[in-house]
Amino acid sequence: MLRLKTLFPDDWEHILDVYREYVSSAGGTTAGDDLLLMIIEAGVRFGERLSRLPGHSFLEVCSGLGIPSLTHSFLSQTSVRALDIDPKILSFAEELKDRLGCDVEFECRDVFEDRPELKDGEMVVAEKPASYKTNTLEVEYTIRNWCAIGGHGLALIPSFLTEDTPTIYSERCMKYEKKLKQVGFTVENKQVSEPLPYRWIIATK
Repeated sequence: MLRLKTLFPDDWEHILDVYREYVSSAGGTTAGDDLLLMIIEAGVRFGERLSRLPGHSFLEVCSGLGIPSLTHSFLSQTSVRALDIDPKILSFAEELKDRLGCDVEFECRDVFEDRPELKDGEMVVAEKPASYKTNTLEVEYTIRNWCAIGGHGLALIPSFLTEDTPTIYSERCMKYEKKLKQVGFTVENKQVSEPLPYRWIIATK
């Protein structure tokens, strides 16, 4: 059974409805519910994994609906920060937060123009980050380098790009892993769930 349905038995259908509306409002292509459920499932499993990391707080950037942050806060009963540049998307996220009773502080902010200060022990979280201003790979590199240079923990699910194959995607994840290990991080590089190819890169010190 999907972790989405297990963790949110009374609300998973509502989460799906909101996600469907969010995708439509963002100009995304119409996708079937099975695919949308698997995409949401990746965020839920990511948030569940983060909730088992001891001694860390989290700042999610380019958050969209903030599914990882909502899941983490729901499970751990702790506060999480989440930032996105789009106020319309954040209105959907706020609705989900209220519905689920989560303690997530959503803020409308361009993290590339106005980088937030990280609290002690705060990890940067990014699930398939993107920006209106630059290409997705540059966004991923910027976030990775921000953490690698600053010594901040990082939890990243890279986007699966149009030109990607599962092999190309896996190789890019391995490059991120290698870069982070070179500057002293311990890295977990793992496929989130089948059948989608998404992998999480969790780098801690």
